[in-house]
Amino acid sequence: MSCPFCMIASATPPSNDPAIVNSPRGSAYPVLSTPIVVAFLDIAPLSPGHVLVCPRRHAVKSSEITVVESAALGFWLPVLTRAVLKSVGTTPEEASWNILQANGTESGQTVPHSHFHIIPRLGMPRDASDITDAERKNIVLGEGPREKLNADDGQRISEGIKSALHAEIEKLKAGGEIAGVGGALSVEIGGNGLKL
Repeated sequence: MSCPFCMIASATPPSNDPAIVNSPRGSAYPVLSTPIVVAFLDIAPLSPGHVLVCPRRHAVKSSEITVVESAALGFWLPVLTRAVLKSVGTTPEEASWNILQANGTESGQTVPHSHFHIIPRLGMPRDASDITDAERKNIVLGEGPREKLNADDGQRISEGIKSALHAEIEKLKAGGEIAGVGGALSVEIGGNGLKL
């Protein structure tokens, strides 16, 4: 069986504005496509803006991710989180969200390609003591009711995230945290550049 995330990665070349991928197996809604990392909407989201972030290269578990892939993933997770939250009308200061990652089927990994879930939690704010153990389990494990993402929502949500992501990138460039080198983004780490 071929890996669905590798299929998405191969159909989504590195781009500042990745296009929707249509295939007989369904559509994918990429929001980020770099030489190292690809991110796209979950096809059965737990909430609007539920995004998957993974290395472009196939790695089944996080222990197989290279140092460079880890650094790039570590850079993009908070940047994408801010973009996702902005796109659904909230901010990191106001919102709750999960970043989840599982390794192996016993941990709940259903696609054998290492990936992270960014899941906005858009319910009414509650005190932690009001959350039941059953709810907490669903929240921590990224479980709960899911419906397949429809095409209109996929296009609208992915465009909103890409727009917010472009704004985040421009903010980071303006602040000198990242630079554009030869069309690619990079960050200086210990005197060496890391392509993102």
